[in-house]
Amino acid sequence: MGLSSTSNSFDSFYSPTRGKIAKDDVFSQIAQTISSSLGPFEVIVGADSQLKSRGTYFALVISVIRPGHGGTFFYHKFQEHHYPSLQQRIFQEAMYAVGLATEVREYLRDRQYDTPVRLHFDIGTKGPTRKFIQSLLALAETNHFRAEIKPNSFCASTIADRFTR
Repeated sequence: MGLSSTSNSFDSFYSPTRGKIAKDDVFSQIAQTISSSLGPFEVIVGADSQLKSRGTYFALVISVIRPGHGGTFFYHKFQEHHYPSLQQRIFQEAMYAVGLATEVREYLRDRQYDTPVRLHFDIGTKGPTRKFIQSLLALAETNHFRAEIKPNSFCASTIADRFTR
């Protein structure tokens, strides 16, 4: 379960209950979960990053939640070169999240599932990331996603954060 450099392919994820799992199997598992239980379900994609001495560590998370009944998540973590600027890191996180959310949404739509896919950004109204709120919410809207920021962006600020430490 170590970090790996990536060429942005995100071919495999980890499940807390299943271990390493191929991305296609993650998507299939999401569709199976949505179809096998009473809904409604929400699919949320979030990302976080951490700058360390050897590079920038990223974690992407896909959460599948049945509000009021819990859920599950899958994560992919990897290392890239240094992104010394906070702005570069935050925007790279957002681009990874938007790309993955788009893939999930297309997979579900192709199989006739009308489950909403949302984004969680690891930014908030307090601290240095507040200056990126408008840009990232506009990015989400442009790509037809609803997005949440702190304190409501648990997929990025809590789950993904756990895997960048």
